[in-house]
Amino acid sequence: MNLKQFSYFVSVVELRNMTRAAKTLYVAQPALSQQISLLEKDVGVQLLVRGPRGVEPTDEGLLLYRHARIILRQVQSLHGILNRKVDTISGTVSVAMASSTARMLALPLIRAVNERYPAIELEIVDIPSADLTLMVEQGRVDLSLSPDQEKVSGLSVTPLIVEDLLVLAHPSFNLPDKALQITDLVDIPLILPRPPNKLRMRVDHAFMNAGERYRLVAQVSTAAILMPAVSEGMGVTILTYSAGYREILAGTIVHYHLAPQLRREISLCKSSTAPERSAVSAVTALLKSLTQSLVRDGTWQHCTLSDQAS
Repeated sequence: MNLKQFSYFVSVVELRNMTRAAKTLYVAQPALSQQISLLEKDVGVQLLVRGPRGVEPTDEGLLLYRHARIILRQVQSLHGILNRKVDTISGTVSVAMASSTARMLALPLIRAVNERYPAIELEIVDIPSADLTLMVEQGRVDLSLSPDQEKVSGLSVTPLIVEDLLVLAHPSFNLPDKALQITDLVDIPLILPRPPNKLRMRVDHAFMNAGERYRLVAQVSTAAILMPAVSEGMGVTILTYSAGYREILAGTIVHYHLAPQLRREISLCKSSTAPERSAVSAVTALLKSLTQSLVRDGTWQHCTLSDQAS
């Protein structure tokens, strides 16, 4: 087996389609298929099967995929490591986060990494919250900021911040100036995160526990679309301050607390089994200190630092 085969195999698994993978890799499909066959022959097991959603990895294939991702990322960083100055931290570090978190944290993180570690190439991956843990487990990213993360074997989880869930609405809705109950929202048109989404699950459970159903007008997979829709009065949402703080400061959205209060905890997650590069350690420390600074200076509101982060 070799790195080219690993690269081909990873592309096929992620795209779930031989034709698309071949186009992405700029190779002929027969050549791609041959390399995958040689890899399967080398490891002695079947790695891929055709399923209802396209080409899917077998259990053995998924295991190889996770390790291949880690190996390819380490090789990608090797050139910078070998050519850096002794006192310079360099390499590529990828951080995955939900769009609601990214709206508060992504730009300050890019700025801080550029100032402190200019030789580090930072990748911000904006994906739905339900996929964050899997991205780390599969070695596709180095770090994730995951909401309500449970302990998982092979994963290091450090709680950072506990956020209140707020009702966010255009001023024209004229909602009562008080802490709102779930029953106050029954007849209000809602725009919510598209499932699977951990915050959406909390909202669904709150309505279920209250014995109520909500009026859903749209569900959106990213806050980059959801918040402009709310700021134009298309509907009301239940999200965090971090998701809508720009619109709140601009006055196009007003926010209300819920009673009883709903909350979510954001944790910093990384592999506990893969060797940790110095660049990943540096960004990890920077993420922790940056989160603390944003909370303590009042930029990140309606939240508290977790015990392990304070």
